[in-house]
Amino acid sequence: MDDTQPTAAVLGGSVSGLAAATGLRRLAGVDRVTVYERQEYDEKRVDCGEAINDATLVPLEKTPENGFVNDVDGFQLRVYEGADRPRDAGPLAASNVRCEPGYVCERPVVERRWAAELEARGVEFRTGRSVSPSEYADIVETYDYVVDATGQPSLTLKASGETREYTGDMVALNATVEGDFSAYANWPRIFFEGYVGYAWVFPKSDRHANVGIGWAGDRRPDDYFGALEAAAERNSVPVPDRADVNIATIPRGPSLDPARTYVPEHNVFLVGDAAGIANRYQGEGICQGIRSAYLLAALIADGNESAYPRKLYELMRSEYRLARLMRGAWVEHEDPDLLASVAAALEGLTIDDVTRRPATVMRRVASRPSAAIELLADAGTLRRLYGAYT
Repeated sequence: MDDTQPTAAVLGGSVSGLAAATGLRRLAGVDRVTVYERQEYDEKRVDCGEAINDATLVPLEKTPENGFVNDVDGFQLRVYEGADRPRDAGPLAASNVRCEPGYVCERPVVERRWAAELEARGVEFRTGRSVSPSEYADIVETYDYVVDATGQPSLTLKASGETREYTGDMVALNATVEGDFSAYANWPRIFFEGYVGYAWVFPKSDRHANVGIGWAGDRRPDDYFGALEAAAERNSVPVPDRADVNIATIPRGPSLDPARTYVPEHNVFLVGDAAGIANRYQGEGICQGIRSAYLLAALIADGNESAYPRKLYELMRSEYRLARLMRGAWVEHEDPDLLASVAAALEGLTIDDVTRRPATVMRRVASRPSAAIELLADAGTLRRLYGAYT
């Protein structure tokens, strides 16, 4: 190795890995960056919900050609009594949460164009096959920095036989369908339907939308595909063809001890889903993965990369606090009317408020005395409140 030319390997070429490559080149001054990605960028790729709450994090012009197909005003939260409701039953509450920098995207296009931009700037891509355990060992010996963006469970913990270090996961299914979404194209919908999780319809245009469902609790369906189809039917959207459906395991964050996100003896760092940081209340894995990668690059630039586990936890702490409280509103009470009251209190806030400013949310909830009293009159909720802030 040429000591004057630091080198970095990025394992995983989805959004978190692409952000890591971007940050290493721009912020940390690492000239020689190699991205290892098991898929080709022109193949069908897992596309998740395809909503990016803060598109400013992606260094591409926000055009349809770059995959940014619907500039949304925000998201509508809809709370229902349960999943077995009549099809014509209205929501108990519907509240609009603003999201000025939000887009629904064609994620494969975003990743393909982002990778092409990086390649044009000298980043090397090795695509089309997975990294084997022996190759992983060679990589950590060869490069100065290794960034693991391979998802949960990460390649790093697979290689060491420690995947049980992850404490929880969520399962999500989604697909793109054709239909009429013109009535709410600017306000994609998120449905809370009486289970720990949610369904969604994220229009890409008036005629296309990403539809999906995910479970963050321990009670999950026996037939995942059947559950997605039932959710589509009751929420009045076309049922996707099973051949078009993606299914993925994502973190029920925080699902990994922050100390495990850094392997100092090999200078290996875990970002995004690999670090177990997705928000268990509402996901948002794309933005969190990008933020974690940029944080790491900034710390490397400052020569302070050993602080990454602590700084990553500090970055995510507010989101974890709110997720713990909001999830508890259902887990401790299983009362859809209470959840509806909490959701109604969010009307007019921003996504950043809801996901990153728990004090703002708690003030809104406190302004509705009946909801606040019911939430806090329960020992389980009080334990969650104490645990979230200690």
